[in-house]
Amino acid sequence: MERVMTYPDLTINGIGQASGGTYREVRIDGVSKLKGDIECERLCLNGIATSHGTVRAKVLECDGKLNAGSLLDAGNARINGMIKVKGVFRGEEVELNGYLNVEGDLSAEKLQLRGALTVKGLLNAGDVEITAEGRCVAREIGGETIRTRRVKTGPWRAMWSWAIPKLVAVIEADTIEGDLIELEHTVASVVRGSRVTIGKGCRIGRVEYAEELKVHPEAKIENPVKV
Repeated sequence: MERVMTYPDLTINGIGQASGGTYREVRIDGVSKLKGDIECERLCLNGIATSHGTVRAKVLECDGKLNAGSLLDAGNARINGMIKVKGVFRGEEVELNGYLNVEGDLSAEKLQLRGALTVKGLLNAGDVEITAEGRCVAREIGGETIRTRRVKTGPWRAMWSWAIPKLVAVIEADTIEGDLIELEHTVASVVRGSRVTIGKGCRIGRVEYAEELKVHPEAKIENPVKV
């Protein structure tokens, strides 16, 4: 008979810390430090956690703040709060309401974000949907389908308004490249795609499109080119 490996659970209530290891479920309710690499089936965070190693979880549920080290491999992630990653963030389906800050690259099958975003490297996902309540910045955005828009009100915008009174909801990138691209309130040097819609509030340097280009009367494009 084949032996099935089972792993223990890790639970932290209140203020605590834990070494690295492999677990079935990690549940944190409070404030904690994770000193080593953590690998688990499910990570549930209600509070604040700081990791000094890598974090790998097939399912991530976060209500609060997570500070990750060189790698956050989140699988399917549902996040309400703040995520900061010093290195790379990888996921499959990532849904975030809040603020995401990644020092390296971000990759996912699907990224749905409402709030604010900073990715200093490449943001790459099959399906990208960004609803900006604050400033959303990435060096490059790539994907099959890319949609951006902004809202003037929202829970996270209201929360940040006391600290950043002039918070502007806008999406900024050097390069945006995909198949189907629909942009609003976006500033970019270059946009490349097959079917491209440049909506209201956009300022784009160069647009390269293969099939179709639609431009809102309030959008500005310096150099549209059919390729």
